[in-house]
Amino acid sequence: AIDRARLYRETQEASRLKDEFLATLSHELRTPLNAILGWARILRTRHLDAGTDRAAEVIERNADALTRLVEDLLDVSSIITGKLTLDLHPIDLPIVLGAALDSIRPAARAKGIELLHQIEATAPIIGDEHRLQQVFWNLLSNAVKFTGSGGTISVIVTHSGDTVTTSVSDTGVGIRREVLPFVFDRFRQEDASTTRSQRGLGLGLAIVRHIVESHGGSVKAHSVEGKGTTLEVQLPATETI
Repeated sequence: AIDRARLYRETQEASRLKDEFLATLSHELRTPLNAILGWARILRTRHLDAGTDRAAEVIERNADALTRLVEDLLDVSSIITGKLTLDLHPIDLPIVLGAALDSIRPAARAKGIELLHQIEATAPIIGDEHRLQQVFWNLLSNAVKFTGSGGTISVIVTHSGDTVTTSVSDTGVGIRREVLPFVFDRFRQEDASTTRSQRGLGLGLAIVRHIVESHGGSVKAHSVEGKGTTLEVQLPATETI
């Protein structure tokens, strides 16, 4: 019994040190990445020859991808330690969703993916505008990542009673039935043959679930392998309209 207790304490300490290391690593990576991203963007505002402009674009795109990975690590560290805070105030969900759609549109266009949306008026939501935009960007980014060229992504927002439901549906590869119950778990990925060509740490949907549940909402996944995926976010509205 004493050995078990000591082993438990050592395991907890190792877990704490790992979380602290991830947080420190993320902060240390963020500073040089911000500098690289900033200078790449400055370069692209100058009159450069085609080859140099292309190089700056590649640097910017990859630095931006690395920055998002680092931010995911920071968010997960904050979630684990209970330090992820929300700045709550009344927000207009369609505006937040519109901003997320605008930010993902270039990536969808590059893959020839059609973005459709049907967004009805909703009552205000008490929430963190930045975090909810992060939720929808993650869902849309995930849809773009796993939808092939010529596919479709549909976003539908409905308001019923005291609940606002946002559905993001794609015509992508879908999720295997045995994996579906675990898609919102940290570090959970599909099989390596699918994800090795798709960059990511398997953190995005776990962060989505935590943020949505912190707003008093819920998130669900519906999918049939080979026939696309629908991710559904339900959030409480402040009043009925």
